[in-house]
Amino acid sequence: MLQLGFVGAGTVGTALAAQLSSRGYPVVAVSSRSQVSARRLAEAISHCRVFDDNQKVVDNADMVFITTPDDVIAPVVAQLRWHDGQSVVHCSGAESTEVLLPARRMGAQVGAFHPLQTFASAEQAMKNIPGSTFAIEAEGWLLDILKDMATALDG
Repeated sequence: MLQLGFVGAGTVGTALAAQLSSRGYPVVAVSSRSQVSARRLAEAISHCRVFDDNQKVVDNADMVFITTPDDVIAPVVAQLRWHDGQSVVHCSGAESTEVLLPARRMGAQVGAFHPLQTFASAEQAMKNIPGSTFAIEAEGWLLDILKDMATALDG
């Protein structure tokens, strides 16, 4: 199974990582602007490591979710080194996969995985993600994996 990493440990990143982990998806790496949030998330998930460098998340995961604020998705993705066989997925409801173009140019598969919900808190997101409808944008094997994840989340 793919090893997952999260760049961004805010409301959506925390809830999505915890829910995927509880359904058997290995979440192995997290980084965040807030080290407190990253540590809190890692402590809630077995075998998840906290990194203070986003590149280390990329280097330790097969699929990386970018769960930062929408306005920093593109610059975060552009500063990282991606490779063939890897995938990067954002969770923005406002952005297309075009913001992930730098990763695609380096060989990564790109996608979007957006729960059609609003979340006031991580606690609310934890309750609302299961059963949500997900907007998914991807191609090929990544599309299949994201659909499987949505199904695993009862979406």
